[in-house]
Amino acid sequence: MFKLIRNLFRHRVRLGYVLVRSRRQFYWLLKVVFSIVLLLDGALVACAMEVTVVGNSLILSGPVIGDELAKVRDAFAKTPTIDVAVLRNSWGGDSWTGYRVGELFRDKGITTAVSGYCVSSCSRMFLGGRQRMFTDDYPALQTFVGFHGHYDSAGKLNLRSVNEQGLYGWIIKYSDGKADEALVKRWINIEKNTGAANFLHPEVAASRKASVFFCTGNEGNQPMGCEPLATSAIDRGVITDSRRISSPDQLTLPHRLRAQQNPSSGHGDIDDVGKIPLDLVDGVNNYKRFLDSSFPRAFAVSATRRHWAWNKGANDVSEALRRCAERAGQACMLYAVDETVVYRP
Repeated sequence: MFKLIRNLFRHRVRLGYVLVRSRRQFYWLLKVVFSIVLLLDGALVACAMEVTVVGNSLILSGPVIGDELAKVRDAFAKTPTIDVAVLRNSWGGDSWTGYRVGELFRDKGITTAVSGYCVSSCSRMFLGGRQRMFTDDYPALQTFVGFHGHYDSAGKLNLRSVNEQGLYGWIIKYSDGKADEALVKRWINIEKNTGAANFLHPEVAASRKASVFFCTGNEGNQPMGCEPLATSAIDRGVITDSRRISSPDQLTLPHRLRAQQNPSSGHGDIDDVGKIPLDLVDGVNNYKRFLDSSFPRAFAVSATRRHWAWNKGANDVSEALRRCAERAGQACMLYAVDETVVYRP
């Protein structure tokens, strides 16, 4: 926690200059530094990976900050019957922890399952499962495992860390020898930490012609806007079972709760583009972009069939309705919320 302060004292020239100018400035500097440390410490606590037990399932969600191994060990000690670990919506974080938690999962012989996205060090936790699966907590297009290398604080590839921690050999081993060696070498050398080799459920290939997408980190629409690869998660040992299971806390997820508040109208399936009440091709294309977006999200249409708007994130419903009304010059109605069609003609 006090690394920042130690670094300040190492810069003797700069700090000495401050001391010479004014002792009062020095005390002010210490006050600011301690305030920053406290804020950062609070931020780490707020952003720490959540580790909870529901029945016989261990659920881990959020960033990997480095204390997860102790938390997971404690969870197993308190609940020896844990047989499934659900990895939910994590972009990863501390690389060492990802390896160690994954290895612990393999030693325990448990099943791991992805709920939403699981990238970077989270993907190594996932690969540790003796059996590996996807969940149906989120739509298939929003459920994926992403693999890449190790990166420094600026997000640039750290090849030294990749080699020292033996990432290549570890992936080969924990994929049960099924990983494509050339593809692994390619993904551990991705230059930016925003890139990854993303594996979705094989069923995605039916509508998207591929279920694995290689992203360099420069693409705007990840993972669907990335390079499609002719392989699959099950062929490459990323998953061992093509079934999709449900997490025990699935009904408590925000989009599931919203689905109860916005029940289906029965107008059509969310993926049935032909049902959208829009006469303009541009509107239909925007709806397709909406389908690729993450939750929360909402799509609104006008009664004239010529105007639309969609939004994702905070205030998605109100913003979609407002923007659509501005374009149409009249009130609009919701067509879809998250993964449910709510439109009533």
